Amino acid sequence: MERISDVHIKEIRNFLLRSLRDVERLRSAVAKHFSWKPLPAPRGGNVYAIDGSRMMKRLSGAIIYAVSASAIGERLYYWNDIGMVFPYKNVEERVRIHMDILEKRMGAMMLELGADLVLMDGTISSAIITPPTYASSTTRELYSRHGKQLLEAALEFLDFLDEQWVEWREELEKTGVLNGFSLPSRGWNGEEIFSMLMKRGARSIRESFWWVNDKEDLIVLFEYLEYLHALDRLLGGRIAAVAKTFYKSDVVKTVREREKEKLKGAPMIVDTPVVASLSDESGYLEFRYLEKPKEAFPKLVVDLMHHGKLQSLKEILIMKDGKILGARIRPAYVRFAERGLIYLLEVPERQDFEGTLANILSVAEDEYVIPLEYAHHSVVIKKQEFDAYVSAVLSALVGEDERFLSFLRYGREPLE
Repeated sequence: MERISDVHIKEIRNFLLRSLRDVERLRSAVAKHFSWKPLPAPRGGNVYAIDGSRMMKRLSGAIIYAVSASAIGERLYYWNDIGMVFPYKNVEERVRIHMDILEKRMGAMMLELGADLVLMDGTISSAIITPPTYASSTTRELYSRHGKQLLEAALEFLDFLDEQWVEWREELEKTGVLNGFSLPSRGWNGEEIFSMLMKRGARSIRESFWWVNDKEDLIVLFEYLEYLHALDRLLGGRIAAVAKTFYKSDVVKTVREREKEKLKGAPMIVDTPVVASLSDESGYLEFRYLEKPKEAFPKLVVDLMHHGKLQSLKEILIMKDGKILGARIRPAYVRFAERGLIYLLEVPERQDFEGTLANILSVAEDEYVIPLEYAHHSVVIKKQEFDAYVSAVLSALVGEDERFLSFLRYGREPLE
């Protein structure tokens, strides 16, 4: 880019000055309806923090990717996987979901291995109330075509995941590291999930071949079920989430609704600068998310709940007429240190909010939560290291069979 222009600086300065005036107008109204509270005294406990990372590279005939999750507390745990997929339907989102699955499994397993509290990076609410659009549409299409057979297959697949869960947890406890076979829906050791289920005696797969023409879409659906299964396990324990980046405006919207005429014409800005203006002290401000109808939950998932599956997820969801309104989550804006950054904290309603915050404060230092910082640094997949690892893997494979080369060439090779 060219050098910084005075015109650019002027435009940004004007935007910020307008925003400061808007914040001042809203600040007194927010202070009237919300209070900035002091932090409770720290309370020790066995706290684990979870974070994940992902990286991917597009090759000429497929996509290779790596996903990883780590847990840091009294011990250090890792779950790593590297895989390859065809560029079939929402690959980037599916790779992100794969990472989310590892994070949520890791968090749930820490609870089963004795953690008093598990901290997740990001938000819980978005994981609960925002199903991936591609998964919802795929699920609806498949359920409309296959009905009862698909429901039976989903129930049998979730039973399989329950059994596999025990093996994963035992191996993780024993070695501290899991590598590979993290998504049974994509098969294992050259064997498809349908063959694996058939060997287990799954009646829905063995008794007819309704699934043959929809195999790829069913794999996408099973991936989504793996995500819900891990999320459900996580929601069954004592958890909290701390988000660094968020653009919520629930506090401002609430105040605008209550003050109406007094705030007529006030702009809709995000909560963070307004909340930060209330006080420079450490502390927190509790609020409530505004309920509004989201996309309807897939009927297959609702029916799985009626069959006794995903009960922790069912309990935390707020639903009406099949549509998600929200989740039973208590959010708060938190500042851990004087003049520090504002973070978004989410705690399930069934938990003691102040007790949970007190546990978090026992592992917080200065502006942030130390285990979450360590988890992030321990798990991040660096591009240079990923590229070198991929090159080594691909060289080994091409050396084994040159026919693989048609899948493994890299389209940007001539430019590098």
